[in-house]
Amino acid sequence: MSIATSPTLDGHLLQVLITPEGQADPYPYYSLMREEARVSRTSFGPYCVNGYAECQAVLRDPRLGRGVGIEDASMGILGDDDGRRNEFFDAGQHNMLMADPPDHTRLRRLVSRSFTPRLVERLRPAVHELVDSLLDDLAGRGEVEFMSEFALPLPMAVIGELVGVPAEDRALLQPKVRAAARGIEPVLSNEEIDAAMVAITELGGYFEDFLAERRRQPRDDLMSALGEAGENDDRLTDDEVVSTAILLFSAGFETTTNLIGNGLLALLRHPDQMADWRAHPEIGPSAVEELLRFDSPVQFNLRAALEPADLVGEPLERGDRIIVLQGAANRDPEQFDRPEELDLRRSPNTPLSFGWGIHHCIGAALARMEGEIAFNALLRRFRSIELRDREPQWRPGFTLRGLQSFPLRVAIH
Repeated sequence: MSIATSPTLDGHLLQVLITPEGQADPYPYYSLMREEARVSRTSFGPYCVNGYAECQAVLRDPRLGRGVGIEDASMGILGDDDGRRNEFFDAGQHNMLMADPPDHTRLRRLVSRSFTPRLVERLRPAVHELVDSLLDDLAGRGEVEFMSEFALPLPMAVIGELVGVPAEDRALLQPKVRAAARGIEPVLSNEEIDAAMVAITELGGYFEDFLAERRRQPRDDLMSALGEAGENDDRLTDDEVVSTAILLFSAGFETTTNLIGNGLLALLRHPDQMADWRAHPEIGPSAVEELLRFDSPVQFNLRAALEPADLVGEPLERGDRIIVLQGAANRDPEQFDRPEELDLRRSPNTPLSFGWGIHHCIGAALARMEGEIAFNALLRRFRSIELRDREPQWRPGFTLRGLQSFPLRVAIH
């Protein structure tokens, strides 16, 4: 198969996706790409896949990985940052997100011994209590800013409790996490890369001190467990513990915040589906999965060839990059019937929102649990939830898709 250069991708897709219009609704542009070609190559370097089967195949191929440190495999997809983007990603080589086998295999194995399903399930009562407390505050006021008053503080508190970050520190760390998270966006200025590097450095300093404190006084939390994580003579190094703690804390609220915000907006735009869920709370697990598919919190991924490989038969050289459009894959009509419709009872339903293969999100079960508890409580507590005077505002960025503001009016039963 010969992979052609994509006029759609070259002509406007990436530029549109980073505009307010593209951030508000990228899905029509994905549809245009899919109609033109499910696999294509850009004139500026990377290949691009947008179909479900093609994205899944790339994400599960062991020959394709993060490629951090590979010469000519810059993580900036436009190739216009002179390799400075790799300085940011080099700082992530000590955690699972940016590592490739065999380092990734070892890190994932050791971290999984601490981040267990039992540990996650133990949080369920605390999540219920946190949700009820936050909703009590919302119910007393009627007009609320949903993102800052519910969608963000809930998962930040949950992952903060799990990792062990003191409550008084979480709000101080949040802007640093947001600045660092900008580093994974596909198009950045040098100033934004600098800001991301500063944020990563400051987060590293905080968690180095935090690890030292937990070594002196261990507690029943993930940071203490990571500090002791080992198997036979193999243990996580201090750099690995710090980098992993930053990853888990950051991803633990960034993705879930967007799941809750994007999901509620989708429900408001599909009142029949919201009414169905309110009347049948038992559909919670399938409903959360459909919200993840319909408007994924993570839209974009990037892979590089770790060795000579192929993409649908086209030879790849070591260092060749592939843009993986997970958000587009989740709307692929070859995989999902009526993909543009929100169907909370959809089955089967296996979106790529949490990735696939060895880099599948380790916190997926926690995010799903938080989402199910949060939405069931919202629908049970409030007889009406509606937008106020203006449309919600989307955060700048493409990789992490979420709302900046979400002004609502709520009324209790």
